[in-house]
Amino acid sequence: MKKNVRMIYPSYIDKFQCIGGKCEDNCCIGWDIDIDKETFKKYHKVTDETMKKMFQKNVHNNKYCTNKDLDYGRIKLNEAKRCPFLDDENYCLIQGKFGEDYISSVCTQFPRVLNKVDDHYEICLDSACPEAARIILGSKEKIEFKESEKNLGKYTMTGILDTRSSEFKDTPIEYFKEIREFSIKIMQDRNLNFSSRLYVLGDFLNELEDIESNKIKEFISKYDIETEAKYYKRESMNYALQVSFFKNVVDSLDIVNESDSDKLKRYTKELLQGYNIKNNQDIIENKEEYIEAFEKYTKEYIENNSYIFENYIVNFIYNNLFPFSESDFMFEGYIMLLFRYSLMRFYLVGKYIYNGKDSVEDMLEFIQIFVKAVEHDKNYRSEILEYIKENSFDNMEFAKMLL
Repeated sequence: MKKNVRMIYPSYIDKFQCIGGKCEDNCCIGWDIDIDKETFKKYHKVTDETMKKMFQKNVHNNKYCTNKDLDYGRIKLNEAKRCPFLDDENYCLIQGKFGEDYISSVCTQFPRVLNKVDDHYEICLDSACPEAARIILGSKEKIEFKESEKNLGKYTMTGILDTRSSEFKDTPIEYFKEIREFSIKIMQDRNLNFSSRLYVLGDFLNELEDIESNKIKEFISKYDIETEAKYYKRESMNYALQVSFFKNVVDSLDIVNESDSDKLKRYTKELLQGYNIKNNQDIIENKEEYIEAFEKYTKEYIENNSYIFENYIVNFIYNNLFPFSESDFMFEGYIMLLFRYSLMRFYLVGKYIYNGKDSVEDMLEFIQIFVKAVEHDKNYRSEILEYIKENSFDNMEFAKMLL
């Protein structure tokens, strides 16, 4: 479908252009590739004998289809977990042979994420793509949003939310746009250090859960970001607690053996060697070393380059319909977002201990790999949220420990 629509989008969108085979990663490697019904039918009508045989061998109906316009069919990856239609230089044989009209909506759209909120379409980029990650995370300027008429093109909708629906009347979702806008405002307040901003975001959403829906706008208008930030004080001992907690998370998820990402496996091995934890006694004995490493890394790399993490969070908030990104409970969205950031930092500090150095380029590369391997793995996400809820970690005390 091709039509012009009113669209809201981050200004960085206009800078993005896929670099194809020059990309150091590839969105056609390691991920299941879904095919919409319209494209699926095209594949099985081609007359080119070579491509016809490839389609018959590698493109099948998806028995777990959830939406015919999204995942009616699926491409079977080869043993190297590559799309069989990639050539030796990582270019698409289908597009080269038949043109862009024969590319599925998923392949055409990525790394763009498209949502619809009320009457507006919203589009942004997914930092699982290396080139998108460089554009999103690498800019020292705050992410700003524009509105104009754009061609929708061939698309797949990620999320649809009508805040005016009767089912959301007298619920916080009715005020989704105001809540999300203020959440972004908190995260872009550069008068505060990054941990303080994350603390305030949690405090804001935690308090908001108890506010009557008809008073939400008033609450937002009176909420003082910088006053609330004064209640936050970083506890150094929490860094040692995080080492223990996230070491157990990495072990329980068995990332070294279970992840489909060879790069994430390598990073995991580096961080485990960096922390050098054989048992819980090691954490107690080495806690001062861990605290020093976290404090040094936070000061030299995170606070000095806080725009990277600010842009990651703001982009996440926008493209995941935050804070309703996990459920109708706003604080669940917050605690999972904080978990992602804190797990990233755990990795970054472990790599820093192992390598003795870091750089902006290496940070951007790691975040892209992390997003692709962890954020796009629904099993990881569901396991983590279930673990948090089962252990009653969905509260501000646990959030303070993660900060």
